[in-house]
Amino acid sequence: MKKIILFFVLLLSVVFVSAQKDEYNGYVHYGDGYSYSAGGCDGFGISFTVDQFTKTVNYHNDIQNQPLSNLVYLEGTQEINLFGYINKDSLSFYRYNIVENDDNQIVSDAIPQVNKTKKFYGDKVDIDLGKFNIKDKKLTINIYKITKRSEIATIIIYNKKIRPAYISYVSLNARVKGVSGVEMMNRKDSANINVNQNTLNLMIVIKSTDLDFVYNVYLKDKSTGKIVFRSNNWLYGYLVPRVPYLLIGAEYFNKTGDYEILIIPKLSQGFGSKSIQESTVRYSFHVNSSGIKLFSQKEIIIYGLILCAVCGAIFGAAVTYIKKKEAQKLALKHRDKEMARLQLASVRSQLNPHFLFNALAGIQMLMNKNETDNANRYLSKFARLTRNVLKNKELISLTEEKSLLDDYLQMEQLRFGFQYKISASADLDTENIEIPAMLLQPFVENAVKHGIAGKGNDGKIEISFIKQETSLVLSVKDNGNGFDVTKDYTGLGLALTKNRISLLNSIYKETHFSLEMKADANGTLIQITVNQWL
Repeated sequence: MKKIILFFVLLLSVVFVSAQKDEYNGYVHYGDGYSYSAGGCDGFGISFTVDQFTKTVNYHNDIQNQPLSNLVYLEGTQEINLFGYINKDSLSFYRYNIVENDDNQIVSDAIPQVNKTKKFYGDKVDIDLGKFNIKDKKLTINIYKITKRSEIATIIIYNKKIRPAYISYVSLNARVKGVSGVEMMNRKDSANINVNQNTLNLMIVIKSTDLDFVYNVYLKDKSTGKIVFRSNNWLYGYLVPRVPYLLIGAEYFNKTGDYEILIIPKLSQGFGSKSIQESTVRYSFHVNSSGIKLFSQKEIIIYGLILCAVCGAIFGAAVTYIKKKEAQKLALKHRDKEMARLQLASVRSQLNPHFLFNALAGIQMLMNKNETDNANRYLSKFARLTRNVLKNKELISLTEEKSLLDDYLQMEQLRFGFQYKISASADLDTENIEIPAMLLQPFVENAVKHGIAGKGNDGKIEISFIKQETSLVLSVKDNGNGFDVTKDYTGLGLALTKNRISLLNSIYKETHFSLEMKADANGTLIQITVNQWL
């Protein structure tokens, strides 16, 4: 298996290296079947192949502010073959134009024609646009769908040398008494300019080219060596139509020092970029800054008023946002509380059958021992206890809790013959103070089964409800053999009760429930303290 994987890795490496050689060293021709995607519009894509004279193929280059356009840059190609693919039922909806060197239209609003030597590819057909001599030429292909005439896709195939830009002139734009003015600068290198609070920008004007958008302007601060500005956003129509110019804001060169402008042609491929460094043009200048006053007094007043209005709006938005977040927090808190209640109900739903099954096991044991009278008394107590348990109330009074525990312990007395006592502090209003239902019952059950079941009449259980200031302390004490409280036991009742106390704390966050267990050879003490409950 490893040999097979290694073989495919080597095979892919060879293909990749071959493709790289083909693309950049010019050994691709029609017979190889190696083609490139040039772009297109919805449903109509254009591809091309080049001849063996090709040295460079650089495709899928972005064109500034033209999302449906692409530039293909070639070097050395003499002939190119254009083709494409269209859904076979959509041929009549598409048109294309081809212009040579911007002034010679060689194809006009043509309907794509199927290449008869090619086959159908599913729902698509092969379109033949023809072969073209492209030596030292530029071809512009425009394609569109007649139902979407406003969405014209443009493909420029450029097979000329990209030459250095020619700077026509550089000017400094400034505001003089509220009116914008222009200060023409020396076109030669090492110009000196004065910059002050009225300086607006520096304007670079170049001679128009076939591909103005590939020329990127960089401004370097020579004192730091860093590029502080970059753009290829050429504008038109300022003085003479079709003369490209670019503006560099004064904020980029407002400090005294030496600066350098670099104009570098750059192809921005979808898969990377390539700068044509050999065609770089440089222009240096020195800045004498007399200080930049950012705003006039009138502007300060206006902007101050705007800032006050904005701050007021931001403050209002902040208040609204805070209120919204608080509402979200409350909703989230309510949701979490409801989820905890559902989980708590789930724990209760497991505790009830657990308790009931244990009670039924007690009845079965008495019947197996032929203690029919005790079994009947047990069953009577069990019936009343079951009705109370199945009421499924979330909170019950201390009086109700005492009644439930009385019934349960009287039932178990019939089996094991132990003694028990339930007491409450005199200052506790047991009728009106409520606690979570069956909070103590699993611990009482544990005291009977694992504590005093084998002691007979010598077994003792003491249950107490004690008031400690604003807290309520509930305890279960037995004189059994005790157990290791540090271990986790598999008993379902104890595990569920611990889980239940954790859930109660997530609901009653202001009244924390704490569980403490102590055990030794003389017995076990369980204490549940409900803080701030009274």
